[in-house]
Amino acid sequence: MKPSHVSVLVALVAALVVSGCGGPSTPPPPPPQTPAGATPGAAPQQTATPLTPGQRLQEHSNTVTIYRDTWGVPHIYSDTERGAAYGLGYATAEDRLADIHANVRIALGTAAEVFGPSAVEADMAMQLVRNAEVCQQAWAGTPIYLQTLAVAFMDGVKKYSSEHPEKTPEWAVDLQPWHCMAIGRAMIMRWPLGTVFDDLDNRKKKPAMGSNEWSVAPARSADKCAILLTDPHLAWEGMSIFYEARVHGGKLHMNGFFMVGSPLLGFGHSEYVGWAPTTGGPDTSDVFTVKVDLTNKLAPKYELNGEWKTAMPRMMTVNVKGQDPVTKPTADTELGPMVDLDEAAGVAYIGASPYFGPSRLFEQTYKMLFARNAREFYDVVSMNEFMEQNLMYADREGNIGYLRAGKTPIRPDGFDWNAPVPASPESMWKGMHPIADLVQILNPEQGYMQNCNISPANMMLDSPMTPDKYPAYIYNVTWDKTNPRGKRITALLSADESVTREEAMAYAQDVYDILAQPWQAALKGAVDSAGAEYMKDETFAKVVNNILAWDGQFLPENTATPIYKNWRMACSGKVDVKAIAEGTALAPEQQTVLLDTLKGVIAEFQTQYGSADVPWGEIYRVGRGDKWFGAPGADFGGSTDGPNMTETLFDVRSKEDPAAPGKYFANNGSMATMLMFFRPDGIESLTCTPWGQSADPESPHYADQAEQLYSKRQLKPTWFKKDELMANKASEKVLTLP
Repeated sequence: MKPSHVSVLVALVAALVVSGCGGPSTPPPPPPQTPAGATPGAAPQQTATPLTPGQRLQEHSNTVTIYRDTWGVPHIYSDTERGAAYGLGYATAEDRLADIHANVRIALGTAAEVFGPSAVEADMAMQLVRNAEVCQQAWAGTPIYLQTLAVAFMDGVKKYSSEHPEKTPEWAVDLQPWHCMAIGRAMIMRWPLGTVFDDLDNRKKKPAMGSNEWSVAPARSADKCAILLTDPHLAWEGMSIFYEARVHGGKLHMNGFFMVGSPLLGFGHSEYVGWAPTTGGPDTSDVFTVKVDLTNKLAPKYELNGEWKTAMPRMMTVNVKGQDPVTKPTADTELGPMVDLDEAAGVAYIGASPYFGPSRLFEQTYKMLFARNAREFYDVVSMNEFMEQNLMYADREGNIGYLRAGKTPIRPDGFDWNAPVPASPESMWKGMHPIADLVQILNPEQGYMQNCNISPANMMLDSPMTPDKYPAYIYNVTWDKTNPRGKRITALLSADESVTREEAMAYAQDVYDILAQPWQAALKGAVDSAGAEYMKDETFAKVVNNILAWDGQFLPENTATPIYKNWRMACSGKVDVKAIAEGTALAPEQQTVLLDTLKGVIAEFQTQYGSADVPWGEIYRVGRGDKWFGAPGADFGGSTDGPNMTETLFDVRSKEDPAAPGKYFANNGSMATMLMFFRPDGIESLTCTPWGQSADPESPHYADQAEQLYSKRQLKPTWFKKDELMANKASEKVLTLP
């Protein structure tokens, strides 16, 4: 048993909570220098003088226009990048001002003082990796052109706040340009921190989140163009919420989804290239064990490579709304921060990750936007600043590519890198793998690929990306071997030699359950063998016939699906659900249990809902405030590829409504869908979000997409070209830059 004096719980890996604001009152000590052979991540050389909000570069234009389309999505037009960033900051504040301040608080580790105990662990995570300090120090070395964007973005936010002080939350932050970088680094930290704490617990990695991505080459496209889908499945709150916008500034063109509080695109497309991320990637981070001497706790010592060194202790303090502050000690070492301590054994556990140093993802993202084709995009991505992700990309020339991205240490053989490793000269990292060493493919001969959080071996039929070709820690498949989403889209794409635009849209929002037919077969077999008496009951017979006639689609109007879902879940532990999934006939006694279980679920429905014939959309809803609509799609029954798991491609997860027991509201899953068609003359794209563009309950765009798009599985055009936009313009605002 390890008494935990310095622990950040595994819950840190979950979506960073809704929060917001300010920096630590006393900054932690500066990070130790990183010696050769230890964890990489030294700060970049200070090659630039930081800009301040009052400092400007010489430019030709001082105006920016914000158009809003009929969905309320902003289209920002300026002659300059600075103007575009200013307009994006202003537009984001119009829709999500409180979310900007919340994300800054998350990034700085001060969320709990506003949002309470639920934010404590996330705050501890940010303090553990010194997010505020690292980003503030790195700001001075950030290229001027990136500083210009961040300064302009925050100036735009402040301009809106000055015009609408009533919209500014009372817990607002004194916004700084470097906060843009802090928000980005906070987001990517959830992956390396997850890896560290999984290693600490010596357990297999579990997905922090899921997503869909797939691509089709021109040879398999009816329009002879590359097609790419990005469809993140995240919680619909906190830092996971993305902001949709189209941005045109000078030669900078962005279309898609932005982190709230960032001037650069998270995922979507530029004028020439698009990209999509899903969770999964190489093993990027480790835990090392070292001997410690705590005789002097103000200057604790640890042994590394035969030498006793002094750690730099610091106290992490989180102020908590309505409670006393929470404090935890940690200490920084040459390998990284202490994440756990067994004082009785005299052993400390050190989290080591190349991501714990400053990030250049801000710079890499900017350069990605200027790539004119897939090969130029790949060259930029070779900066290797992405967190561990399945990165899929496509271009207007018809290329489709895939990279299992992540900063990956070169590790010596002979150690279990999924568990804590004793620090020694033999176990130290030997540098970093170049991008060429990672799992990847360009233009697969199959003409399609998908990665819905699955192994590269399952990305297409006869995938050449097999584990025997890579070190285990680079291939790194544990929980993400396969799942229902991957199986479904592979079956669809492999059978379709000419994917039309309409088919691509249907695949993006497919709600078919791949276990529907096996369970229908099991039910029919049970009824045929042992159901004569059961079928004399009119209600029972109606439910059975309804399930057997169901087409396998989770649609709001279907009445078979609520009973079907509850019945299947009730069967877990009672019958052999694996045999059902595999199409194996059940023994007679299990068939009786199957029918008895269905009979019991019917009785429960009659008690709770007054009927066994309730549409899915009356129980499972999407919306917010007082605007609710039937939700399509489903996700239930376990994790990854459990034998009783269903997750539709259009993935919608729900939580029971505490104010209405037995009713559920969607709160997770598909939340920033974007389907892209890469044609020689430009990129056509379509999107959908669960609610609407604005977070203001009084806005007509508060839940309009929930009603008109999400609940009906529809996508809206992005109108990326100006002539398309002007035909669908709802408003126009011209701003003058300071």
